[in-house]
Amino acid sequence: MDIQTLRFIIIASVLYGLFHFAYYKVPDEVLRTKVYPTIIGHLAAKTINTITPDRNVRVRDHAIISDGVKLNIVRGCDGSGVLFMLIAAILGFGATVRQTLVGLVLGTLTVYVINQVRIVGLFYVIEHNRMWFPPVHTYFAPTLIIFLIAGFFLAWTHWATSASTAKPSSVQKESQENGG
Repeated sequence: MDIQTLRFIIIASVLYGLFHFAYYKVPDEVLRTKVYPTIIGHLAAKTINTITPDRNVRVRDHAIISDGVKLNIVRGCDGSGVLFMLIAAILGFGATVRQTLVGLVLGTLTVYVINQVRIVGLFYVIEHNRMWFPPVHTYFAPTLIIFLIAGFFLAWTHWATSASTAKPSSVQKESQENGG
């Protein structure tokens, strides 16, 4: 294993651990009453009410509720784990500041959108067949999210490395100008 790969693994692992450590310092009450309804719940409820207006979905603290469904959003169901993994990988990759910022912004938006789709999808899974909820929630959705975010990371690293190699360095420019 080369030194650059080892550096990436160490930095990404340490950052991932620090992010989780900080996340678990946030009290559950703050997540339940402030973060989850504001950042996740209201948009998911609006989406469901737009798709199926007859559901009359509302948000109460960390729950998305209709007449027949109650979907609780709890620690870990907020997309934080995959977001921490992606941010740690982007920061550990060693791209330029601009490339890193682009990766962080687009990556965060990607994780947010994917997680919103997951939450809305889980609402409909519970509504239509509660027996499907455990495998979809525990296995299928998380696996799909990891594959999608890994795809995002691969696309971003391809863009970051090709953008870096596409610009000729000053040595290459000087060599080209001198006929070499």
